[in-house]
Formats: sequence, C-alpha cells, structure tokens
Amino acid sequence: EAIQMLRDAVEQGITAIVLTPHYRHGMFKYQTELVDAHFAELKKEAEKIGIELFLGCEYHVNSRIIEYLQQGRCHSMAGGKYVLTEYSYETEYAYIVEWTRILLRNGYIPIIAHAERYECMLRKPERIEEIIRFGAFVQLNADSVIGKIGFRVKRFCNMILKDNYESLIIASDAHDMDERPSHMDQCYTYVSKKLGNDVAQAVFIQNPGEVARELSRLS
Repeated sequence: EAIQMLRDAVEQGITAIVLTPHYRHGMFKYQTELVDAHFAELKKEAEKIGIELFLGCEYHVNSRIIEYLQQGRCHSMAGGKYVLTEYSYETEYAYIVEWTRILLRNGYIPIIAHAERYECMLRKPERIEEIIRFGAFVQLNADSVIGKIGFRVKRFCNMILKDNYESLIIASDAHDMDERPSHMDQCYTYVSKKLGNDVAQAVFIQNPGEVARELSRLS
C-alpha cells in the first residue's frame, strides 16, 4: 500500500515527501530502529518510482520533546531543525504558545500540524498570525482546505490562507489509499483558482521548499 501511495503521489506531481509516523505517549509508539528499517526499505522502492523520501515524525507534544529529539528517540524532519508538532483538538492556546517558544529557544522550528483542527485556533483565527510571528510555520491539511472536513474548517482555511500564506504549508496528511488518501492535486487546483497562483506557489512549492532545502543540505 505504501508503494501504491508513492505512485499516486507521483501522478499528482509530487517529487518529494517527508514521512511523518506518529509519536504519542500512551497511544502511538515510535520504535526508532523499526521505523528506520522500514524507511530504508521503502526509500529503495521510491527511487525506482522516481520520488525522494525523507524521514520525520509527527510528535504529539509533551514535556520530553526536547530530550527525545536530542537523543534521537524521535526524528525531526530528516534530522534538521524543523519539527512537526501535533496537539489534541482541545489543547489550550497558551500550551501551544509555550511549547512553540521552548522549541524555538532550543534551536528547532516548529511546524504546527493541521492547525485547523484545534478549537482554540478556530475560535480566534488571528492566533495563527501570532504563532507565525513567534517564528513557527503552520501546516494545513489538503482535505480541510477543499472542504472535505466541513464548511467551518474550509472557511477558516481560506481566511488564513489569504493573509498568512507566506508562512503556511499545505500537506496531504495521507494515511492510506482508501479512508485517508492524498488529494494534493485537487487542493492545488482549488487554491490556485480561489486565491491565485501566488498563494498556490507559496504554500505548495516555495514554503515546503524552505524545508526541502534544509533537508537537501543534510542528505
């Protein structure tokens, strides 16, 4: 199924993917040696298909995140300074701010995963601009942008894309080929038509390119 997902990504015009298996204490284990072994196996297949793979982690933030990153128990984005950070839907905004600042002080750049899921952001969209001013990137899911998660979330995504696209990244959050497939091509078409080519280029190419250039220096 992973190989099928890679082929589907290539058909959608994607040239590189950072794989971000979950780590969440008490729910999703991150067995580093096993993850690394599976990644090495899949990377060989990806080279045959014509897509570049990097390894990261979607880290559900807890008090040990700095320790775990520094010890290599969980991966940053390909070992670089970017870290994909996830929170619970009901997380308080103050907690997100606190850990964003802690990560920044320790030399990491947080990418706030699927920011449209957090009620504290949905209630006050201006918080997205504030978190960006601290130095973080913000990631939105393609399905949320095109309306597959509902009108409220779609409206929120459109609102923040207009004003904050220079620090936003849209990603697939794909998990499989059936229930959570990638709709990146549909989302690119939608953003380009709705908000213009400049916005689409920023959130699909230029901003992810900032991360990709960091990865290229490390690979």
